[in-house]
Amino acid sequence: MKKITSLFILLITSIGLSQELITNGNFETGDETGWIGNAANVVTENKKRYNSAKVEAAGNTWDVSLSQVVSITNGETYTLRFDAWSDTNRTIIAGIGLNEAPWTSVNETITLSTTSQSYILTLTANFGLENSRVVFDMGAATGFVGIDNVSLKVLDTEDDARQSDLQVDATTISGFSPAVTSYDYEAIAGSTVPTVTATASNANATVTIQPATSIPGNTTVQVVSQNSSDTKTYTISFVVVPAPTDAPNSPPDRNAWDVISLYGEAYGIEIGLANTTWDNGADSEELTIASNKVLKVANGTGQFIGFNIANTNGFVSATDMTHFHADFWIVGDYITGQTLNTTLSNHAGDIGTETNGIVLSRAIAGDGSENEKWVSIDLEIGTADRERIAQLIFTYSAAAGATPDYLYFDNIYLYRAATADVNKNNLLNVSISPSPTKDDLKISAQEIIENITIYNVLGKSVFNRSIHKKEDIINVSNLQTGIYILKYTMNNAVGTLKFLKRISNIS
Repeated sequence: MKKITSLFILLITSIGLSQELITNGNFETGDETGWIGNAANVVTENKKRYNSAKVEAAGNTWDVSLSQVVSITNGETYTLRFDAWSDTNRTIIAGIGLNEAPWTSVNETITLSTTSQSYILTLTANFGLENSRVVFDMGAATGFVGIDNVSLKVLDTEDDARQSDLQVDATTISGFSPAVTSYDYEAIAGSTVPTVTATASNANATVTIQPATSIPGNTTVQVVSQNSSDTKTYTISFVVVPAPTDAPNSPPDRNAWDVISLYGEAYGIEIGLANTTWDNGADSEELTIASNKVLKVANGTGQFIGFNIANTNGFVSATDMTHFHADFWIVGDYITGQTLNTTLSNHAGDIGTETNGIVLSRAIAGDGSENEKWVSIDLEIGTADRERIAQLIFTYSAAAGATPDYLYFDNIYLYRAATADVNKNNLLNVSISPSPTKDDLKISAQEIIENITIYNVLGKSVFNRSIHKKEDIINVSNLQTGIYILKYTMNNAVGTLKFLKRISNIS
């Protein structure tokens, strides 16, 4: 008896969870019982009864409405099913909402055709009152709208065909919601198709992913509920954003010791730039375009893009540098007066506190001649303090509210006029021996040497090592005979020394 009672209670509970909340959903009473609104109009056609609405003049969607009062629980998820059609291709809005001010609702826009179709909406309430409603708003377009077989139930897990997560390259797609089935994802034409993964709300649902074959293209994710009663298809459209197809012009030949490379391959080892958390949401990634590495920056939500200097000290000394260079490629059109501003943020004291900022401005041509092409800028730094440049900041003037969605950067560096005698840059009693050398080169100093880079006479980097000690032995036996420049970094300064490499088998 106890087991029978338990089963009965379980049955009652199960029935309660799937209880129909709509009265006269198939309009079989032959009248508008349970339904309200100026679109309530039940007709009989070929022994079939349905609600027939006629929109005479287009206006607000809610100007022509069919609804029924139901009790809605805040936070509960419901399944709304109905059949609908029209005499033309058009849209209506269907969902659940309050039947009183402030008229809060959860709904979807439904596209109708001239053929009756069945629709299934999964709606999670963000409101709750007994005076709530199921509602169909159809006043935005003229014409006939037929509605039949309306059902509203609390969602049964086995009916659930939603996704709980949708990711592109292991990151949840922007704006994801289980109720949103279409997404745009910006990508570069011809690039590798991103990997899409999906997680169903019900682990027992079936998920099938059909990847796009190229960019542009679509990846579709189909979710079939556990009991096969519902199917939802999510589409990610990989749309092409303008991007450079060529590399910027090669920078001029410069002595490696006359350059501090922040980003780019032109002058050997770069210092490096790191994304920040304090700008307008900008983020960067490195891409290879025309066999050349470039920095792609998504501008986030505003006009403020920041980078931290990415070496171990968190800054570089630019005291001896006189100019700033960058190559940029901006997605979008700009108008006369728009400017690209670069700020070299100097932190003379603690890192994280700016003591002065060197603002460098460059007007962007308003005639379109610089739209979506590589542009080089060379700007004088001036005489401002620059002994601890810790951050690099790009901003844009707010002319007509124009701000770029994406930017591409390359060859970001500080430089000075060529210096004739590199040995004069031996700043901190650094010595190397022997010179000439066959196999090993000893470098020593009175302070910690952070890093060394060796360049040949063409300015190409042939060796790089992080040292972080006062003395080290470098094996150069694999270098060809000739003259080399050793560039070292220590105590926030950069210095250079020259040495001769000779053939190892010469005694």
